Amino acid sequence: MRGSNPEQLIQHYVMKFGMTQFLNEDLLNHLQLFRFPIYHTIYIEQEEQHHLYFLVEGEVQCSHYHLNGKLAVLALSRPFTAIGDFEILSEMRVKSNVIATQPTTILGIASEVVNHYGADDPRFLRFLIEQLRDKLYKTNTLHMNQVLPVNKRLAIYLLAQPTADANGTVSLPDKEGLAALMGTTPRHLNRVLRDMIDEGYISATYPLVRILNKGMLEALMN
Repeated sequence: MRGSNPEQLIQHYVMKFGMTQFLNEDLLNHLQLFRFPIYHTIYIEQEEQHHLYFLVEGEVQCSHYHLNGKLAVLALSRPFTAIGDFEILSEMRVKSNVIATQPTTILGIASEVVNHYGADDPRFLRFLIEQLRDKLYKTNTLHMNQVLPVNKRLAIYLLAQPTADANGTVSLPDKEGLAALMGTTPRHLNRVLRDMIDEGYISATYPLVRILNKGMLEALMN
């Protein structure tokens, strides 16, 4: 789609992700196209929310800071997912920091438009409920995994990621972000990664890591 104008790109993504199934005509007509470079901050915790976003290309990291100042990564999100769905139909301020971890393309609808045309639309509300349900499940799973050793957490994470090719290559975030997601330090994460490499679980090609022995990872996870 390189060289296409914004309207053509919006229509391309609407068709690609079946957005007509949950956005009515008024909401579709107010879609805007946004492009963010890597490490650009999309939402800042405690700011007012101005848009509901739909991630259509790239990747974002959702995180927040505990009272002790420690960073907690809540999720790494890839297409297709809504961003800001938790706060959008209320006056609630943004609950997490959202940062692009890759060059990212997003469709957005202004908050006042969402409230005007979507607040009483059953299809749209059902979509929001499904998005929130999926995120709640993933967050609960992440929290439950925090009681496991880091190598088991990492095995679960690796096996849950979509592979980039037929060779089982997985694209991982930077080590600081992955360490926060695993609930550990970058130093300890490096030790765990080195052990997995030495034992033949994964390749030594971070951040594009190839799973060399899926069965061994599954055995470690279990």
